[in-house]
Amino acid sequence: MNGLTIRNSIVFRYSRGSIRRNSVVFRRDLGQGIRRFNGFAKRKRKEDFEPSRHYVVGALLTVLVPYTCYAFYVSACASNEIDERRKKVYRVERLDENYEGTLIKYSPLQVLGRYENPFDEYRIQTVYEFFCNRFVELFQRNRGGIPVDRLQMQQLMPVHKPQWVLDREVLRFKDISEPLKHRILDNNSPEPVSILDQPPKEESTLFNTWLGQSCNLIVYRDLKILTDPLFTDFLLHETLGPKRITDMPCQIEEVPTPDVILVSHNHPDHLDLKSLEYWKDGHPLWIVPKGMKYFMEEHKVKNFIELSWWETCELDKDGEKYHISSTPAMHWSGRSLMDTNRSLWCSFLLSHHGRPILFHAGDTGYVKDLYIRIKNRFGGGCRLALLPCGQYCPEWHQRPRHINPRELIKIMKDLEARHALGVHWGTFVLSGEYFREPKERLEMLAEWKAIRGRCYCPELGKTEKFN
Repeated sequence: MNGLTIRNSIVFRYSRGSIRRNSVVFRRDLGQGIRRFNGFAKRKRKEDFEPSRHYVVGALLTVLVPYTCYAFYVSACASNEIDERRKKVYRVERLDENYEGTLIKYSPLQVLGRYENPFDEYRIQTVYEFFCNRFVELFQRNRGGIPVDRLQMQQLMPVHKPQWVLDREVLRFKDISEPLKHRILDNNSPEPVSILDQPPKEESTLFNTWLGQSCNLIVYRDLKILTDPLFTDFLLHETLGPKRITDMPCQIEEVPTPDVILVSHNHPDHLDLKSLEYWKDGHPLWIVPKGMKYFMEEHKVKNFIELSWWETCELDKDGEKYHISSTPAMHWSGRSLMDTNRSLWCSFLLSHHGRPILFHAGDTGYVKDLYIRIKNRFGGGCRLALLPCGQYCPEWHQRPRHINPRELIKIMKDLEARHALGVHWGTFVLSGEYFREPKERLEMLAEWKAIRGRCYCPELGKTEKFN
């Protein structure tokens, strides 16, 4: 190998080593640059995310903190008012329970323009509890235990086509007669007004047809009463549901035009928009709780009156006087978050010739002395009590607003009602119990207490007769 070759070889090896060293340095610098860029990008994303996260947290606190303070304030005010009423009642009823004490203890209670429950048994349900329970429901499989097979469902929940049983032709689908004459009586007197002043007459047959949830058509003499009308397949929306689990016994067009429509409160499962639209023009007299005037006028209902607790409406049909009284219930009202408790909720009692004929409870929790006081005010021996017996599970959540079958029997006993029908079940899945459990529990308890023939759950569309 000559000298030139050796020199070129050394230069080449030197150059190759330099390239390697430069390559290592380049890779090290490139890696550091990439890491610096990634770190900058992460910091940039974090800096961009920080305002959004702070905005969301701030927005939540802006809503939740005032709401929590509001809930505590309402609860404290209601509790304080209940205590004050208890002291007044003690002074008034020191010797014996009386109607004056009842008016003091169980008159409507308002806090900041919204109605609240004046009952020791009630506790306020916050949105935290409401959404917590809705979240738990997301993980419940086949909630309500609805059978997949339609034939099996029909066997478990038979649906009858109503055969309206009446003595004469009063089933004209579009009644063109004049609306009932009516007036609201005084409720401040300790004695019933105009109710006990009439001599007793021979009792007439009472007919009741359950149409789902708390919707019933009652016929007494020539008076037709519809309670909590509901003739839609979907409770809120055709997409969102909830959907009826049973067929409707009849369409709204097939229902005899009622003389009176009683609405216990404005929840969608007790008053649907279809009924408002169909009967808005005049003949049926709508009797609704206090505070529903705006809602009724918004839907262009022409013939309605509002009743507060203990107020009585006197009806005149064909020379006969009937009295429908609004009585307290432990529940709540609202069709959205914005109108929660803006209107009252109630139950109703129909009297004729001074005797209680029909009690429609709507929705209610159990209050230990309320129904005894209602009985003392209007008399015992009510012919028929329509009482809710479903939507009670889980009881820790539902009990302040709904009764269970055991409490239904308590109310029947407190009212001294001759017959009681368990309704408000088997129509929608709105709570956690098996859909037939209310019926099975009620009839088992009634059998055990030897009142099975007087206390049971009706079948959809079947007309029951009470003498």
